[in-house]
This record gives sequence, structure tokens and C-alpha cells, in this order.
Amino acid sequence: MKWFKEHKKVATIGLAGIFLLVLILIGCGVAFSDSGNGSDQKEQEASVTDTKKDTVTEEKSSDTEVKKEDAAKEEVSEQKKETKEEAKKEEKTEKKDDTKKTSTASAKATTKKDEAKTSSNKSSSNSSTKKTETKSNGSSSSSSSQSKPQHTHTWVAQTKSVYHEATGHYENKWVEDSAAWDEDQYTEKVVCGCGATFDSVEGTYGWEQHSIDGCNYGYSVLPVKTGTIHHEATGHNEQKWVQDSAAWTETVTTGYKCSGCGATK
Repeated sequence: MKWFKEHKKVATIGLAGIFLLVLILIGCGVAFSDSGNGSDQKEQEASVTDTKKDTVTEEKSSDTEVKKEDAAKEEVSEQKKETKEEAKKEEKTEKKDDTKKTSTASAKATTKKDEAKTSSNKSSSNSSTKKTETKSNGSSSSSSSQSKPQHTHTWVAQTKSVYHEATGHYENKWVEDSAAWDEDQYTEKVVCGCGATFDSVEGTYGWEQHSIDGCNYGYSVLPVKTGTIHHEATGHNEQKWVQDSAAWTETVTTGYKCSGCGATK
């Protein structure tokens, strides 16, 4: 049956040919047996033409069936191709998921290593067990993610500014209201033209006796400086702020952040 389906067209053509040969031989026999019977000959010819028409229609139907089978085979092959392409796409997505899982596993392993470094106060037994666990995890993750290199953290310091006020104390300070000064004292005197001064014109010690003694100059009454009175400065005490240290801004490190993946520590 399989051979007949695959070679249906050839088989139908062969059968039609055999059928035509049989009909031709029958026709020849009839012609030799009864050549005078014209009506029988016409009937035989009509039957031959009918058989020819039947064979042609059979051939056409076989051709259409073969074309349908070829179209069905092409559709099946196209469906197989589509299923193969879908399977390839699914394999690619599964591979991507696997790579993502391995990358997250490696990131977790690195964070575990950093935590193990910071916890230096723990006992040596716990640290040794954690190291063995991180090594086993690192070996499994490296074997699963050989195609993708392991991420190395680039730590960047995270800082903030802290403002410090100025420091100092209060002290008693003298605030001067007016400065010290000297006040000159003057008294009216009798001043001779020669420069000598006298308390009065008359008297033993006056200007007259001076002129009698031989001075020919006259005199005049003028204010003469006789002394100075010193006045101290005036003021009061006040509480004054004395600065010990100036205000300043301090840069404080609050932690570290990886510039690549964003991990913090």
C-alpha cells in the first residue's frame, strides 16, 4: 500500500495503458471477425472513446490527489520547522535564565565573603566553617558560570559633611568710655618785657621793684601756666566672648558603595 501511495501516478498510467491495449486488441478481433457489421464497429468505437475519456478523468483525479499530498507534506515540513525554531528560542531563554541565576549566585557569594571579613570578632571555628562554605559555593557558581567572568566590586567611599560650631568662653573685659587726659592750670601774672613774672605790680617782690633795680621794660598782665591736673580714663567692665577655636566642617565617611552593581557595605 505504501508503494502504491508513493507511485500512484505511475501505477494509474500503467493500468490505463494496459486497459487501452486490451481494448485495442478486442477491437482488432472484432474487426477481423465481423468486418461487415458497421453498426457494431461504430458502437465499439464509441465505447473506446468513452473508455479513453474515463482514463483521462482518472489521470486528472490522480494528479490532483498527488498535488494535495505534496501540499500536505509541505505543510507538515513547515510545521516541523516552526516547532524546531520554537524549541531553539525556548533553549535560548532557558540559557539566559541560567546565566542570570549564576550571576545572582556569584553576587551573593561575594557579599557573603565581605560579611565574613567584617565579622573578625567571631570564633576561629565559625570562621573556618564559613570559609569552607563560601569556597564550596564559589566552586559551584564558577563551574556553572564559566562563560561569564565573576564581578569584582569597586568600592567608592560615601561621605557627608558635619559642621562644628566655634568654641570659646566669656571673660571680663574693660571697656573704656573716655581716655585719660591732662588739664593745664593758668593764673594771671605780671609779665615784664624781659620775661620775668611777678604776682603783682607793687610790693617788695612786685614789678616796680624790678624796674627800680634797673629793668627798663614795661609789663603786661597775662595768664601763665602754673600747673597740670591729670584726669584718669573712665570706663566699665563687660562680659566679652573669647574664641578658642574657629568653626569648621568635617567630612565623615558613612560607608562604601560599589560603582558597578550598587552593593553597599
